[in-house]
Amino acid sequence: MEKALSNKKIIALFLLPGLTVFLIFYFVPIVMTAYYSLQDWDGINPMTFIGLDNYTKMFTVDKSFWQAVWNSLAFLLVGVFIQLPVSFALALLVSRKMKGRKWFRNIYFFPVVMSTTMVSLLWVKIYDPNIGMLNTLMDTLGLGAWTGAWLGDTKTALLSVLIVTTWHYVGYNMLILFAGMQGIPEQYYEAAKLDGATGWKAVRHITFPLLSDVLRICIVLNVIYALKTFESVYVMTNGGPLNSTTVIALKMFQEAFLKQNFGYGSALAVFMVLECLIISWVLNKILTQEKIEY
Repeated sequence: MEKALSNKKIIALFLLPGLTVFLIFYFVPIVMTAYYSLQDWDGINPMTFIGLDNYTKMFTVDKSFWQAVWNSLAFLLVGVFIQLPVSFALALLVSRKMKGRKWFRNIYFFPVVMSTTMVSLLWVKIYDPNIGMLNTLMDTLGLGAWTGAWLGDTKTALLSVLIVTTWHYVGYNMLILFAGMQGIPEQYYEAAKLDGATGWKAVRHITFPLLSDVLRICIVLNVIYALKTFESVYVMTNGGPLNSTTVIALKMFQEAFLKQNFGYGSALAVFMVLECLIISWVLNKILTQEKIEY
């Protein structure tokens, strides 16, 4: 077996099926999408080659594109700088030896097992200005002046959707971080306790450094999810009002499948792929560091 694994030709033979599937179902569609982005095509009639016109329109003419870019960045920033710290705090909480921690862990993780469509529909009802639980609760608490059409107001629509996505996925990151914390040997904390490092000092000098690889994975996953956000926005606002919640993935869907502008939709898809690749590469460069050993 060891002799076979040392033979590069045999290793290449084993890798060939997986590589073939990757090329057919991932690489080829990306190349075809890049080709369609250079065409004026409605998906039915013959294509017309227009070069980079779709990209020129995207960057210089279509104002809603930049709104979609900003909204996608808002999802990214909230995912990294709000959702992840909250997940880390919850993971610390449920990793403590206290009564009922399994119950809390299941409660925090429960939203993750629900589909995005189900969660989005649930919150649409909660945000409903007439029968929604949120406005009713605020009226009861004497905050009636703050009630409103949360998803119908350009000032609150994006924030409302961001709150839902944070609530939905905070348990996912919490579980990953919790699993990472369980892998840190208890004797490190006991040794730190003898040196007077407890509480936040232990978290700062032991948990953070030894959890850096897990944190890096969580950051990359949050960024990729944020840039691909589609379902929650589509179900809750469909990009409205006035494109205030439109994201790149939703705009691509609207252009390609609702307006039958496949060429421009493909250009948006290419932008999204390049955006994901560049940001992931930058994150890997920034977050890569030498492994810490104690």
